[in-house]
Amino acid sequence: MENTIETASTGYTWGYRRVSSVQQSYERQTKALHDEGIPEDRIYEDKLSGKTMDRPGLTALLRIARPGDTLVVSSLDRLGRTVLGTLQTFEVLEEAGIHVRSLKPGEQFDGITGKLLRNIMLSIAEWERENIKERAAEGRAALAAKGERKPRPKTVLKPETVAAVRALRAQKMTIEKIAENQGISRASVYRALAE
Repeated sequence: MENTIETASTGYTWGYRRVSSVQQSYERQTKALHDEGIPEDRIYEDKLSGKTMDRPGLTALLRIARPGDTLVVSSLDRLGRTVLGTLQTFEVLEEAGIHVRSLKPGEQFDGITGKLLRNIMLSIAEWERENIKERAAEGRAALAAKGERKPRPKTVLKPETVAAVRALRAQKMTIEKIAENQGISRASVYRALAE
């Protein structure tokens, strides 16, 4: 195959990136993987919540990767949102003989001690996410008690998205179809047309 990268083992290096929603960007993860020398044709992706184990991109990668290959992620939380989900992904990869490497400093774990540290760090990360959600819920409840509501942040539209929306509208595509095509809300479509 072209653009293959040999790892220290006998296998290839693959990249995986994941974001939780269509509004989020792969940009930071993609740069980290490219900086590591992984070409675009060896990077698989999913645009969905880490809570689900049904990940088409990761499944496609697992069909191609072989024992001895290495899967590189920008950080371990790209493999799952919960400790259980991430560990299940690790188990699937380890059973397939695929080594996982995180580019985030402090997330390199080898041997039994490394696995223990990895599990502790994943538990702490999940605990932090739950605390953040809890504080956000408390903040919303406090605002609701005062009869106030936190305004929703506006989605920042990239110039290329605005151009795509206008081009699709010029082709007589409906607002609903444009929103679906671009992965944005109807309000964002109207905003793009008004800009």
